Amino acid sequence: MFTNLHELTVQSLLELGNLLKCNEPTTGSSARRLEQILGADAAVRVTEMLTRAGSAGWSLRQVGELAMAIAAARRGASDPEKLFDLVISGPDAPGVPTRDTAAIMHTLIESALKEVLLVGYAVYNGKRLFRPLADRMAANPDLKVTFCLNIERRRGDTTVATDIAARFLDDFRRRQWPWRPLPRLFYDPRALNPEARTRTSLHAKVLIVDRRSAMVTSANFTEAAQSRNVETGVLITYPPFVTRIADYFAGLQRHLFVELR
Repeated sequence: MFTNLHELTVQSLLELGNLLKCNEPTTGSSARRLEQILGADAAVRVTEMLTRAGSAGWSLRQVGELAMAIAAARRGASDPEKLFDLVISGPDAPGVPTRDTAAIMHTLIESALKEVLLVGYAVYNGKRLFRPLADRMAANPDLKVTFCLNIERRRGDTTVATDIAARFLDDFRRRQWPWRPLPRLFYDPRALNPEARTRTSLHAKVLIVDRRSAMVTSANFTEAAQSRNVETGVLITYPPFVTRIADYFAGLQRHLFVELR
């Protein structure tokens, strides 16, 4: 019944516990506070859990006490070295281990069983970089692969946004991913706003595999960034953090991003 609590971070558990002990979290301003603490998707799951708990005779205060107890136990038991690892690539420095970003990316891809989410700003030489992922898709037809990529409107370009997106898709098919099937492709339409002052960029660089491992990195998905540049990142295997990142981009896909077809 309380599986959803184990998906939350320690801080989220503590804030949820305090909320449940003091307020009714499914109505009014408290419902909004629940979303602020957990994010929209997790808030829905926790609200459903609270309904089931109430039917089983649990009070909100009791669930709040349980959430805080889980947070306390988590604080005492977590081993950071098993949950997080640095990914530092670039020239060797005495006494500091480095790891090739591309090698970590390929190791994660090789372990993918259900889904892969790749979020990137710049993509270049994808034929080489993405080949292991294309092979993985060919070997496992059930593997869901999604890319969220930035599409740039260059300075002075007055082309209609849909035409820029179509041009990007054509280039991606020819130069970055010449295989079948294509991953699902999404972009932030605000990046193509005609007015520069309202334009944004999808600048995150993230790789998530099966909602259990995530690499968040400064490295773009280019050969230089993955293998030669000085880049830093972190490999996360802490489920609450991985789930939060995955839920965020899933929400953007549903409510803001546009799918390229």
